[in-house]
Amino acid sequence: SVPAGSEVSQESLLLHGPFARKPKRIRTAFSPSQLLRLERAFEKNHYVVGAERKQLASSLSLSETQVR
Repeated sequence: SVPAGSEVSQESLLLHGPFARKPKRIRTAFSPSQLLRLERAFEKNHYVVGAERKQLASSLSLSETQVR
């Protein structure tokens, strides 16, 4: 028999078990002008990194992660 209090609920397993999902990331809703700038930057270089990404993010009022 299982001692009282040692049962793990199904919900607890889903939240903390080995297959627990990460919470969904909130998608950024880019403005049309931000999209245009991002698309132009992507056309020039598919990997915007370093100082260029930092500058682009700053000029668009976005985080570097959002520009990634």
